[in-house]
Amino acid sequence: MMDKQANMPSRETLAALPLLAGAAPEILDWLARHCSVSDAPAGTLLLSPEQTNDRAFVVLEGRLEVHLANQAPEAHTWLEAGSCVGEMSIIEGTYPSATVVTASDCRLLAIEGEVLWSLINRSHAVARNLLYTLSARVRQDNRVIEQSLQQQRQFEKSAQTDALTGLWNRRWLDEMLPRMADRCVMNNQPLSLLILDIDHFKSYNDTHGHLAGDRALQTVAATLSDRIRPTDVAARYGGEEFVVIMPDTARDGARIIAERLCIAIREQPIVRADESPLPAVTVSIGLGTLTDERSAEQLFEAADAALYRAKNAGRNQVAA
Repeated sequence: MMDKQANMPSRETLAALPLLAGAAPEILDWLARHCSVSDAPAGTLLLSPEQTNDRAFVVLEGRLEVHLANQAPEAHTWLEAGSCVGEMSIIEGTYPSATVVTASDCRLLAIEGEVLWSLINRSHAVARNLLYTLSARVRQDNRVIEQSLQQQRQFEKSAQTDALTGLWNRRWLDEMLPRMADRCVMNNQPLSLLILDIDHFKSYNDTHGHLAGDRALQTVAATLSDRIRPTDVAARYGGEEFVVIMPDTARDGARIIAERLCIAIREQPIVRADESPLPAVTVSIGLGTLTDERSAEQLFEAADAALYRAKNAGRNQVAA
């Protein structure tokens, strides 16, 4: 794999390595007699989770790249001159946790496992330096984990958010409404649900264009977000339909809120991206309220049935 060389670094060069900082001169001289220097061309495999490891490597010249075992071929990080690898698997007596490959032609100080343990026992400075190195890696790993969790949370939120309006989407609604309904029934609390449908939305699209329709959808969504209470939740169910979930809200209180939303949407101006005005829209709203005998599915069906009554009565109104 590598061509060994006899040209051991000077004591001063060894003393400048982070692993050996503060080590006594006799320790450096002892190490020089018990380790070797090797040249490794770019692409040399040093460590692998699939292979046992009995050596630690200190980079004297060159650069290494580290690939996590569960990641794609892209490098997780790079290690420059002065860095040490392989010591963790020796200390733990396990397989390496990552794949390490030389990213360039490298000159390496190779320390056998038994020599490393003897070095730790002989020098408190080396033991301390190893602790610093391992602590830094734990901190780095924690940062990577936190970044990964943040990305995961963002991906999950994106998957449950409507891209056009920024509201929760149907996937979120299908998952969360049953939970919220079960919680309210268990706590003997009311729960009301509004289904809103923009009146004659197809005609609006056909007359003014789909971009104008998108602006109308965004305006309705923004109005809902601005006008509902902090405890209420709005979602885009699909197309021109929206849903508002109102925990701890009985029918009479929900109807008052629904009437206010109906008026607010009717009176809300809609403008194009260039600020030119568009016609306002109206909505029909169906209201359903949860009872002990009614599941989340039945609650939705009750609100949907009420929505059709609002449409059949002339639209631009609330029905319960």
